[in-house]
Amino acid sequence: MPNSNGPRSNTRNKLKNEPRERGTSPPQRAVEEYEVGEKVHLAIDPSVPEGRYHPRFDGRTGEVTGQQGTAYTVSITDGSTEKSLIVKPAHLRRQD
Repeated sequence: MPNSNGPRSNTRNKLKNEPRERGTSPPQRAVEEYEVGEKVHLAIDPSVPEGRYHPRFDGRTGEVTGQQGTAYTVSITDGSTEKSLIVKPAHLRRQD
């Protein structure tokens, strides 16, 4: 049987909560607000399926460039290419 090359392939551990973190996420993460120009870390929350980005960008740091509805556009550098992701706040962490 051929291997699958879908967007969620090889994500067994990336898209899995630890046993003590299972269930719904804290609601304050989903309503967090960010300013344009703020640095954020991308961290997929497995319990929130909507507003995710491609798992290959997990762990990257980017800059908020705008808002699109309830989501934010985040600019990251992938190699030498500038890319823009649309991400819900549940998958973002503020850089300290």
